[in-house]
Amino acid sequence: MSECLARILSPVDTSFFLKHYQAREHFHISRNAAGYYEDLFTAGDLDVFLQSEHLPAAFFNVVREGTRYPLEDWSRVDNSARGEHRVAITERLFDLYSEGATLIVNQAHSALPSLNGLCRNLTRELGFPVLANIYITPREVGGFCKHADDHEVLVMQIAGSKRWLLDVQHAPLVEIDLQPGDLLYLPRGLAHAAKAQESDSIHVTLGLWPVYAFQLIEELAAAAAENDDFLQPMPPRFADDDAKRAFETAFVRQLQGLILRIEPSELLERRFQSLIANQSRGWPGRLSDLRSIQDITTETIVCRRPGILTDVKREGKFLSVGFAGKRVKVPDFLQRALDTIMSGNRFAIHELEGLMDSSGKVRLVAEFVRAGLLRIVKL
Repeated sequence: MSECLARILSPVDTSFFLKHYQAREHFHISRNAAGYYEDLFTAGDLDVFLQSEHLPAAFFNVVREGTRYPLEDWSRVDNSARGEHRVAITERLFDLYSEGATLIVNQAHSALPSLNGLCRNLTRELGFPVLANIYITPREVGGFCKHADDHEVLVMQIAGSKRWLLDVQHAPLVEIDLQPGDLLYLPRGLAHAAKAQESDSIHVTLGLWPVYAFQLIEELAAAAAENDDFLQPMPPRFADDDAKRAFETAFVRQLQGLILRIEPSELLERRFQSLIANQSRGWPGRLSDLRSIQDITTETIVCRRPGILTDVKREGKFLSVGFAGKRVKVPDFLQRALDTIMSGNRFAIHELEGLMDSSGKVRLVAEFVRAGLLRIVKL
């Protein structure tokens, strides 16, 4: 069920981690396996990314011992037919790095395909957003001063070594040295600082954004905004006390009723539906698939594209598949064909079951390919 997370946490069992560590205390896995993350991300991937001379400045932060370098120090404004936009000056970034600055690649999952796939799969497994940043730190240098994050993080050490100091409440300062292939988990709010050791350090931080209890209250407020009972204005400050008391009494009664009517699971589902609708859409291979749609036959092999969050709803005599703001409708008598499409297994189009002729099967698959849920494995 959690194959990608299990890969990152190995050899520790995912259930054990979620039960005993997540949102509770830090967790360190020392592997003595420098190449453990090579199938997910390498320093070479980063080198290729930095070859571009037109990288948006928004992708970067440049920091040294807690101080950020001004944007103007390492970027420029370019002009194009679409107007002005700010881009990073790669050589200037390299100069600052050589002088001891830490380079941070923000939203790295949006820029590097391997991290994009990793974050997509983790998001689908966990049901909440997982994002990635990359930290490139010269030897014997620190980036940020001691701070705490407002989300949980998994730190994957890619290259070099880095010493982490964790300020655990009611305990002595914890010191952890991360080596290539190691993993460090930090719960939300744990103050920490880090410094590269005898070699330059590269690590990927995966930011985990689970739904916290206070966010369910935000969803409750959103549900209230859809209810006419909560669209009544409060009496003005100068109103008499009887009017204020009447409003407060009605408000408390309506709020209690709303809380009793809506289960926490419904609030969580509202949050999840928003994640489904607004998930990133940069799915790999889309152009190639669109160029090949006209060549699909019953012998074509397709597969559900990994990492896409979906929901399936019944709408009258149709089954509606929703993902990334799109919906594809299928007659409900094609339930078994839809099960095959959603399974994640490769299949030849002629293998679809249901009351369809060959051309109908091709049209159905082509619709899902065009929408992006299915990818073409072999024409």
